Amino acid sequence: MFDLLRRLTPPARPDFQHSVQHAMLGELTPRGARGARAPMHRSIWGLHLPPHRLAGAVALALVLTLVLVLLRPLIASAWSAELLWWLTRMELSGRFAGITEHGQLPFQVATPVVTLFVSAPLPTTLMFNAIGVVAVWWLSGMLPDVARPGGYLLRVGAIIHGAAVLFFWIWPASFPHSVNEHVGNGLQQCWALMLLAPWIHLCTYYLFAVTWVQRLALTLLTWGYLFLLAPLLFALHTLVLHAWGLLAMPLLHLLFGVMVAIIGFVALYGWAMGWANARQQSTPVP
Repeated sequence: MFDLLRRLTPPARPDFQHSVQHAMLGELTPRGARGARAPMHRSIWGLHLPPHRLAGAVALALVLTLVLVLLRPLIASAWSAELLWWLTRMELSGRFAGITEHGQLPFQVATPVVTLFVSAPLPTTLMFNAIGVVAVWWLSGMLPDVARPGGYLLRVGAIIHGAAVLFFWIWPASFPHSVNEHVGNGLQQCWALMLLAPWIHLCTYYLFAVTWVQRLALTLLTWGYLFLLAPLLFALHTLVLHAWGLLAMPLLHLLFGVMVAIIGFVALYGWAMGWANARQQSTPVP
């Protein structure tokens, strides 16, 4: 009976079916998982970007970049002096020399010469490190659920260090990097992050309704953090490499190098986002 009725009933027009489906989809789109209508998020409807704020933010980022480039020789000299001071006080075996010339390119900073007397790891050292990698991998799987992110981080470190152990086991004399390159590249990465800081803040902070003092304070605090961190961090790297040899360099470079600078960069940004915005101020922010 139903088949006969379906055959006798003429099919609906395609344009009518399309309009009905379009209306149903348009009604379901703004609804959440429980069927209630989901309002537009405040980050979408609340962001008002006047043209003069955008122009001022670009001008601020440009001025800060030019100021930093002018300070490049002073920053390089300060980093070199502090790093060499720490290396001398730690009495490490090697040769250290300060910077001789600053170069012409603004995105590069002069770095000191750090030469350590280290050698490739011995087979017994590789064996004990391999056992340690397996132990860290196994123990990280026994952590409770609340510590699962830390367990993932431990396993990433185990993979990196395990790859380094395997490399030195197969090609012990073919490691292409030196301590001087490691320290120099690390300082260059911190300098590049300082140069990028105003432009990253331009895209992620300056465009919001915060005061000009807050915009300037965030970039200056980030610069201060990176300026103080760079020589201390790579002086510590030099000490670790002097104690553990080249085997520790991949782990230091990938997890404890510029990654530490980026974590602090993001932490300062998150703190600055909690500062007073235009809705909490008595006067509007231009």
